[in-house]
Amino acid sequence: MSEEPESLDSRPDFDDSNVWSVKRFTSAGNAMKFYRVMAIITGTMLLILTVEMIYKYLIAADPSTALNFGGFNLAAAIAICHGWCYVVYLIGCFWLNQQMRWTLGRYIVLALAGVVPVMSFILERKIHRQVEAELEAAVVVAPKS
Repeated sequence: MSEEPESLDSRPDFDDSNVWSVKRFTSAGNAMKFYRVMAIITGTMLLILTVEMIYKYLIAADPSTALNFGGFNLAAAIAICHGWCYVVYLIGCFWLNQQMRWTLGRYIVLALAGVVPVMSFILERKIHRQVEAELEAAVVVAPKS
């Protein structure tokens, strides 16, 4: 039984939609790492903001003076911090969405996860698994030099 050696010029079988350039593949991996970090930071800040709002409006006697410490308004600081973290999170979502070539609807779902308490943690795990699977299935091609 002699097997003919496979020609070096033959192309392996793969789906053309899984062809990625080295630049896009690397950028997608970096975007995933950035997205994961920002999803955790934004989710944590949102949980802190939620606890702060519950305390301020449901527990504290006077919401206007709750969490004011000698002229420092902790409630405002938490809200501002979450707001800026959310903006950076949106940038990370956009970067990941562009590199993975997902739809606008997927981007909107990613964006909404940053304003629903605990959702960013849940979605981060799901998205991470999905991106890892897509990157694992990718056929990476380098440009001719």
